[in-house]
Amino acid sequence: MIMQQISGYLNLWIVDPTVCMMMDKITGYCFVAAVLFYFKANMSSRGTRIAANIASAVYLSCVFTVFILHLCHIRDLNASSMTMNFATAGSIVIMIVLLCVEMRINRNALFFLLSWVPLLLTVAIDAVDQFIHLPGSRFQYKEAIRHQQMQKELYEAKVSVMTSQIRPHFMYNALTSIAMMCEIDPKIAKEATITFAKYLRGNMDSLKQTGPVPFTQELEHLKKYLYIEKLRFDDLLNIEYDIQATDFVLPLLSVQPLVENAVKHGVGMKEDGGTVRISTRETETAYEVVIEDDGVGFDVNEQKDDGRSHVGMENTKKRLHDMCGGEVKIESVVGKGTTAIVILPKEGQPNEDTLS
Repeated sequence: MIMQQISGYLNLWIVDPTVCMMMDKITGYCFVAAVLFYFKANMSSRGTRIAANIASAVYLSCVFTVFILHLCHIRDLNASSMTMNFATAGSIVIMIVLLCVEMRINRNALFFLLSWVPLLLTVAIDAVDQFIHLPGSRFQYKEAIRHQQMQKELYEAKVSVMTSQIRPHFMYNALTSIAMMCEIDPKIAKEATITFAKYLRGNMDSLKQTGPVPFTQELEHLKKYLYIEKLRFDDLLNIEYDIQATDFVLPLLSVQPLVENAVKHGVGMKEDGGTVRISTRETETAYEVVIEDDGVGFDVNEQKDDGRSHVGMENTKKRLHDMCGGEVKIESVVGKGTTAIVILPKEGQPNEDTLS
């Protein structure tokens, strides 16, 4: 009874919601087992005590079985609620019948049985309530598991994206470019060092971000990345912006992997360099972020095993879908370039008051 009172507060020190729900149910089953044993203790005849022992043992076996199935991930505890409700009701009915039989030889059994009428009525009402709300509780249980899994995947995705943007070779190239600028133009070198530090801070701060961010924030971080890459490629990299829409949100660091591909694997692979163009636009149903390059391009239908990890791109697509209902479309022509379009439906966007 105490556990039922504090069950709503278990999540204050137990972070897993499924464990909180499991403890509440297991405690309830143990309480029923204690009641069965108490019933049995008030039986004096040998026959009724043997029958009561069997009923109690069967009920405990059911509790033990559903608990083991839950721990082994074979059948979750909530899905076994219907079975346990029948087992509980059946065990109590058997005990009541045995007490009625006991009354023939032990008059005290009648008074004992009457004293338990209020509790039995409470248990019956609770059982009916569980039957009525069972679909809802199962839904809440599954939603709790799904939310926990999504939070875990989101964190892993953010870690993967963050680490993909601060790979050793990128840091080496950035620091090398800054070192060269120290000899050529110390003022630019100082500015580049500050920009690089802010860029790294932005990547680290992304781990704390749990929801979408305004596009303007993503754009500012993106400009820091392109500033560093411009130091490296110099005249081989041209950057153009055509920002027509900014009043929307998207996952942090969701555009940068696409821009990085355009720089590194697009114009970076072209002998005379090229241009990366970043633009935004608003349609009737969505906001779009377009990343274009006139680099080497590739065959989108070819399953190319280039030895590179594409986990960062897959995580980007997943985060866009899960957090904003967005998607990424990529078009490319060999020798002409690549266009990546991030489509963010307006249905997944907050209202204007929230953005302002």
